[in-house]
Amino acid sequence: MPSIRVAFLRFLLNTVAGISLAAAATANAGKELVLVVPDGTDIPVHVHAAEPGPVLLWFPSEHGLLPGHHQQARQLQQIGVETWLPDPFTGYFLPTAPSSFDRFPSEIVSLMIQEASHNGERPVFVFGNDRAVPWLLEGLRGWQLTHPGADYLAGLILMSPYLHTGLPEVGEAADFHPIARAINLPIYLIQPRLSPQYPLLQRVHSLLSEGGSDVAVRTLPDVRDRFFFRPNTLDAEEALKPRFTGEILQAMRLLARLPSVREPVRATDADEQLRLATPTRQDRQLEPVYARPAAPPLRLPDLQGEVHDLSDYTDEVVLINFWASWCPPCVHEMPSMQRLENRLHEQGFRILAVNLGETQEKIQSFVERIGTDFIILMDPRSESLDHWRALAYPSSYIVDRRGRLRYSLFGAIEWNEPDVIARITALLDE
Repeated sequence: MPSIRVAFLRFLLNTVAGISLAAAATANAGKELVLVVPDGTDIPVHVHAAEPGPVLLWFPSEHGLLPGHHQQARQLQQIGVETWLPDPFTGYFLPTAPSSFDRFPSEIVSLMIQEASHNGERPVFVFGNDRAVPWLLEGLRGWQLTHPGADYLAGLILMSPYLHTGLPEVGEAADFHPIARAINLPIYLIQPRLSPQYPLLQRVHSLLSEGGSDVAVRTLPDVRDRFFFRPNTLDAEEALKPRFTGEILQAMRLLARLPSVREPVRATDADEQLRLATPTRQDRQLEPVYARPAAPPLRLPDLQGEVHDLSDYTDEVVLINFWASWCPPCVHEMPSMQRLENRLHEQGFRILAVNLGETQEKIQSFVERIGTDFIILMDPRSESLDHWRALAYPSSYIVDRRGRLRYSLFGAIEWNEPDVIARITALLDE
């Protein structure tokens, strides 16, 4: 085992034993560096320095750098982990949006690893989440190809990686970025359970393993994606924020015990592009389903135990809405959904709102607080997603009187807007 990894393992063992090396080190306050990438762009990097421990290189997601990142970095600094927070959005004067990753050169990743390692003297762990992950994987693969035999990239920590290439058609399986199969690293995958990405966890694990990566999985109950910087948090998220540093350290301990020198996955001439355009959120509007396929099956109980089958709603126009009480947009749109049903109920319009993954007690309490009376269906195991493939919360579908899918929507809208009412009324008039 190379000496750099031996030294780091001793650091970890001392930390586990309660001998904090950070206490003996002089932890510097956060400072800013500027790194110049090959195209001449200056990338600011916020560094929370600590010695003599490892370095965590934490790349921002499409939401950019926020106070929550610095809060976690300060906590890591206190236990001897130096944290680098690069900000390519500021460097390139681009908005904090998924599409910006299509304009960042992936060489940024390789440059940052080299600089954060202090020229190979300290082990580096890389952290990435959400829609930044395909870009990050491309950059990591590039680093492996140009640094054969280097041992200081100790592992990769991913949280809720958004590796699919967009929202699939109803009933179709999601497609994934080929780069997910073309990476070979020690990977620790953190997945909150209150997340649209949670149902894809097994598939993502399998894809990341195809290139030879060792992949460990840690699921976090009762929390959502990006909980560490959300302004409005659930009680469980607020309780986990100060302890998330421990989750990261646990990931680093495990990754440090795996071989870091990996043979990079080689592309062939026949390989397709490894990273496709970053999927962005669709505009919040009803999207026509031009093929008009038959709606997938849906058969679930309501809060009173009565089973509802979508096939029983022939001759009616039905809004199928997939939601959860922890999803703020889901909660926001429900009053307008109720107003829409009140307005069009006599014409044959119905709502079946499918709750995913929550208990009857929690759903009942939520419904009483919100004050809706359209039909709520319970799917505690999220089994309906096997057919409907809803990869965003909320997801909605409009089914016509003949049982055909006519509109889809990923995200929340105001359902009693004139355009929405006109579209549904047209279906009612068919």
